[in-house]
Amino acid sequence: MRRVWAWACVLGVLGCGGASGSRVRQLGGILTVTPANLDFGDVALGKDATHRVTLHNDGIVPMTVTADTVFPDATFDVEGLPVTLGVGQSAALSVRYRPPALGSHQQTLQLVTDAPGDMPVDLRGHAVRGLAQLSGDSFDFGDVVVNETASQDLQLLNNDGHAETSVKIDPQATATAFAVKPPGEQPISADQSMVVTIQFRPDHLGDFASAVMVTPCPTCSPRRIALTGRGVDSLLLVRPASIDFGNVKLGAKVSQPFTVTNTSKSPVAIASFSLSGSGELTAALDGVTAYPLTLQPGQTLTGTARFGPRTLGAQTSQASMAASDGGPGVLALSGLAMGPVLQVTPKALFVGPAALGTTRNSAVTITNVGLDPQNNSPLLLSDARIEGNDGSWAVRVDSMNVGEPGSSTQAHIAFTPQATGLSQATLVLESNDGLRPRVEVPLAATGRELLPCTLEVQPADPVNFGLQQLFTTSVQGFELTNTTADDCIVGEPAIVSGGPQFRWPGGIVPSGRTLPPGHRMSVRVELFAEKAQTYSGAVAFYVSNKAAPVKTVNLVGAGDSSCFFLSPPTVDFGATIQSCAVPNRFAFAVNHCGFPVTVTALETSGAPFSAQAALPIRIAPQTNAGISIGYAPPATGDDVGAVRVFTDMRAEPFQAGLTGGSRDSSTVLDQWDQSTPKVDMLMVIDNSGSMLEEQRALAANLDRLWNRIALAKADFHIAVTTTGMSPYTFKQCPGGADGGEAGRFFPVDNSRPRLLTPQTPDVRSVLFANTDVGTCHFDERFLDPVLAALTDPLISSTKAPGTPWPADGNAGFLRDDARLALLAVSDADDANDVINPAPVSDYVARLAQVKHGALDLISFSGIVPLHNCLSAEGIGTRYMEIARQLGGHLEDICDLGNFGAMLENSLGNLLLPLTSFQLSAHPRDPAAIVVTVDGAVVTNWTYDAASNRIVFPPDGAPPPGSHITAKYEPACG
Repeated sequence: MRRVWAWACVLGVLGCGGASGSRVRQLGGILTVTPANLDFGDVALGKDATHRVTLHNDGIVPMTVTADTVFPDATFDVEGLPVTLGVGQSAALSVRYRPPALGSHQQTLQLVTDAPGDMPVDLRGHAVRGLAQLSGDSFDFGDVVVNETASQDLQLLNNDGHAETSVKIDPQATATAFAVKPPGEQPISADQSMVVTIQFRPDHLGDFASAVMVTPCPTCSPRRIALTGRGVDSLLLVRPASIDFGNVKLGAKVSQPFTVTNTSKSPVAIASFSLSGSGELTAALDGVTAYPLTLQPGQTLTGTARFGPRTLGAQTSQASMAASDGGPGVLALSGLAMGPVLQVTPKALFVGPAALGTTRNSAVTITNVGLDPQNNSPLLLSDARIEGNDGSWAVRVDSMNVGEPGSSTQAHIAFTPQATGLSQATLVLESNDGLRPRVEVPLAATGRELLPCTLEVQPADPVNFGLQQLFTTSVQGFELTNTTADDCIVGEPAIVSGGPQFRWPGGIVPSGRTLPPGHRMSVRVELFAEKAQTYSGAVAFYVSNKAAPVKTVNLVGAGDSSCFFLSPPTVDFGATIQSCAVPNRFAFAVNHCGFPVTVTALETSGAPFSAQAALPIRIAPQTNAGISIGYAPPATGDDVGAVRVFTDMRAEPFQAGLTGGSRDSSTVLDQWDQSTPKVDMLMVIDNSGSMLEEQRALAANLDRLWNRIALAKADFHIAVTTTGMSPYTFKQCPGGADGGEAGRFFPVDNSRPRLLTPQTPDVRSVLFANTDVGTCHFDERFLDPVLAALTDPLISSTKAPGTPWPADGNAGFLRDDARLALLAVSDADDANDVINPAPVSDYVARLAQVKHGALDLISFSGIVPLHNCLSAEGIGTRYMEIARQLGGHLEDICDLGNFGAMLENSLGNLLLPLTSFQLSAHPRDPAAIVVTVDGAVVTNWTYDAASNRIVFPPDGAPPPGSHITAKYEPACG
């Protein structure tokens, strides 16, 4: 405090004279200043500080105070002067310090009163930066689960000098996922700190970035604090996210490592570790035996995935690690189990009886039913031997290199009995099959001491099929009667010459039999004549005669292009009951000539068949006459014969086959063994100019098609044809038919095999090549080429009539005991350009006839347009109707990116085992039929009277390898 006297000498009271401020002089005003000197201390640059200075009049008279100081700048500023103070009054001056620059500042404020003397007041201040220290320049929140909130703190510390400062928080609005609290300008006292909370709440998956601008002092430029984070659904990062083991051979074991990392800023617990999918693909965290398991931020664990395939084909699995926060960590596993797989047919071989001194032969078929996408792992036999051999058995294998999947070879088994009675042994096959390197096939046969077998052949050898209309099939044959006073063993017949014109009906090889004295058996053979010429062949079979152990029966027949013929080429009485009357059937003499023809005589091959007609019969052009055929079997068994019609046209008779069978009227027991899928598959591929993109998608996914076929282990016939029904010569088409295959299998020029089986060399590559039918046509049909392909004349001919190609028929494709599978690939509807196509139901009825009325043995799938899209020509409404009537399956060809899966789905509907089985006789009471599968009675079947079959639902078909029986009482008629 400082005092100034404002005085006048008052005589007798004070003496006039100077002394220190405490001396009392004349009566007047006394000014007191508080504080006497003003030190502002540290003040942040850009900020200002204001203090109060108090003036007080301690005198006895009023006084006026002014300042005679003129400050050169605005560093200090005083407000409140001049001021007049009454006696005892006070006034406050406001002194502000606003530093212009860093460093110390000092000035003097001269206070002047209206009395002599002044009062100097020292003003001081020190300017500092006032810079707040930030705890970070960037904040990375890392991985945060979507719609969850993570927080981090930005700390600001005011330790630059001892001055109050201020900061400014300005969030950028670049990402609403970030929030900053508090925003705006915030003061910070000296040596104090404040916390700014930054929150991150992602609302979707992906990366986020933003910034908050922080001005750390009043005169500072804003600093950009980067904010980053990532929205995730899981905080457990699995690397790699998927492991594809690729092709791994069956029986092998492979492994690959993986890691699991906690990518968040907080601990995360793995609650559990689970696996789903194929049990042959597994994964586990190394050394972890119990859960839950906590991972600290950034912590990584290692794990091992393993694949030990034991089942063919593509396999997938998924390891899932449930987390305490967010979704689970997921590891996808996949691999393709491949390699050779040895399959033997049959699994056990009973050769049957054989006479001492003879050798009876049989065979075991060895097939590679494995999977080999790269065609570099064929099935190789390392040994084929017989164990437990008593000297009666021998084996010879055609080739120890069985080959790629679909290839097969045969192990020929020879049984030469050394003694009477049962002989047993084991065929041992050792190979590079990874799961079963050793396969055993039980062998059994019986040695018998028999008189030399003599057989009577009826009709006489050679068996003459007579004149047969071209491109039709006639079933005839011969009967063998045992004329020996002992049993006669007949081994399995084989057509040793004359094929393919002479062949087994339905492709089914007849089995051998033991004929008691006087008993007989029939051997049926089919002739298909393609040219007007003579055909010859021979059937050979084992007989129990050591002097002549092989019996040969010769065959002869001729193709006839005459305008006169017999229809049908075979009159079949089917299965009859011995005690029942058999109604007559008719053969028709058909005259397509331009002149009348007279039937002059009739004859049959003899009992039990007969022929009757009122002779002579004059048959006018373009008419026919019926010839009544009788069948009166004297005993049970199979019968085969022929009817011959003589005319005035030529000396040689026209001939038709006669077949029938009689069985005892007692209870019938029919038996079947369900095989792996036995499928005759016809692919119809659109070869129009708009199919370029679709055919490329097909070609790119053919491995998916082949893998599905290989997995089914099917006994397949596969052929390809196109949607074209007539040649189109304006654009070059591959295969020889100018795009108009008209049902003939592609390629008609036979530049590659056209009918593919598991035995076709390099069958996979040939199939892929045959699907490349070109994009060269315009007419897009499905039902027309299908019916043309599967009916006469193509289906029974190796040569299509009226074409330049020598072998463009489809003979040999259809098998009576196989499923017919139809696959369509087209970007347009069936008969898209046909104005009035026939109803779908007409075609379906004709297809049913192809399978003898068993519509359940026809499967259909189509990859066709199911809605309008840029790559399609309309919607496949007729295909939808085909699928409805055949119970088929459709995929949308508009979905080209999913073509592989569509192929797999389509084939899954085609490669099915048999669902119906033909009864050998008509049941008296269908409701009384007892059906068993592997000995257990089943009821999930129906009886189809039209085809005389028991029918299982598609999802209830007996599995491959099962044994099916049907027991019932037969009906007459």
